[in-house]
Amino acid sequence: MTPETAYLISFGMVIVMKIVCFILGYLTIRLGYELIASGVKGEFKFSAQLGGAKAALAGMSPGLLFVFLGVFLIGYAIYVEKGVELKKMPLSQIEKPAVPIPQGSIFDSMKKEGKYDENK
Repeated sequence: MTPETAYLISFGMVIVMKIVCFILGYLTIRLGYELIASGVKGEFKFSAQLGGAKAALAGMSPGLLFVFLGVFLIGYAIYVEKGVELKKMPLSQIEKPAVPIPQGSIFDSMKKEGKYDENK
């Protein structure tokens, strides 16, 4: 697999992950809206702790919880940055071409500068 192909696959997977998070977030928010619109009520206690921060929800309708979770999921899709980088290979690892190097090519200019050796 060439580095370019690996880069395209990685970049495509990041895009797919973000699209899936948006779709799931939308569906979760829509479910919450339908629960609110139909008047469903319920008692629950929801609390979370991350590091030193604490959050607690109590006595809220289940619809609002679903709206909150959907917004959180969409925010995650927007905020999380999945960096994909393409590393450059050293010139010593580049295979020499099987065909003769034409005059005026990039390899010809690299050979003149001493950055490329045909005999490697």
